[in-house]
Amino acid sequence: MTQHGNDIIAVTGATGDVGGQAVERLRAAGARVRAVVRRPDQVEAFTARGVEARLADLGDRAALTEALVGVDQLFLVTAATPRQAEHGRTAVGAARSAGVRAIVHLSGGDAAEHSPMPWAAAIWQVDEAVRASGLERTILHPSGFMTNLVASGPAIRRGVFPQTMGRGVIGWIDTADIAKVAATVLLRGEHTGAEPVLTGPELLDGHGVARGLSDGLDRRVRYLHLPSRVFRALLWAGGVDAWQAEGLRQQFGRVARRGLDGVAAFTDEVELITGEPPRSLAGWARSHRHELLRLGAAA
Repeated sequence: MTQHGNDIIAVTGATGDVGGQAVERLRAAGARVRAVVRRPDQVEAFTARGVEARLADLGDRAALTEALVGVDQLFLVTAATPRQAEHGRTAVGAARSAGVRAIVHLSGGDAAEHSPMPWAAAIWQVDEAVRASGLERTILHPSGFMTNLVASGPAIRRGVFPQTMGRGVIGWIDTADIAKVAATVLLRGEHTGAEPVLTGPELLDGHGVARGLSDGLDRRVRYLHLPSRVFRALLWAGGVDAWQAEGLRQQFGRVARRGLDGVAAFTDEVELITGEPPRSLAGWARSHRHELLRLGAAA
């Protein structure tokens, strides 16, 4: 089955990175999109842009079910919070109650039942709920987001990429490529239970990331390996809350460094699905040069 003009595609997380880009790609392709958002001002903002929007919190099954009535496919994106698994399960239940045909779930390449990362364990639970739902499904498993490197901008501007991943490798991927895959899958509308693992064009350790940043920014950036607890303290100092900082310490200091839970996977699924190769880290850094280096920002 292919997506038709009258079939509604709902998107949760529509104000976020991947969800927001997916909405724009679907709109550009002429699809009928419904953004599911948590605040009235977000409904107003989408409506002003000509995007249908419904108000529903992922923790409120009744409101979410109502928001999904008439929807053919749901692109399920959940935020990394302590309630992520609950929100995902609630959304799956609401989709079933509303008569949604298919779910495309934004999972992760490192989703695992017993992961030390709370969000990786949470999305594994959501994956299980999607698999057990009886709905048609596609589950996307993207690798580490290049966008997350923006948080290291202050250090990068000083010529340093501080991390605790050591020689562990990740197939870092541009979120634009993830959104492109999601939009392609949703526009095709065909779901056979596939679970593609999405990666960028190369596996990179910390030194490889630094080289990619150096190439993209035209300035030398060197990798600075930190003990995981020092890395966590650096995140705290940068304003990351304790729950997320500990999860990131586990993500890079344990999972990535040791190559656990499929984190070192490498595939060509992005190109197979979209027909275009994924962007390199150097290419991503080049396109985000102003953001990473705060060019033109006040001193």
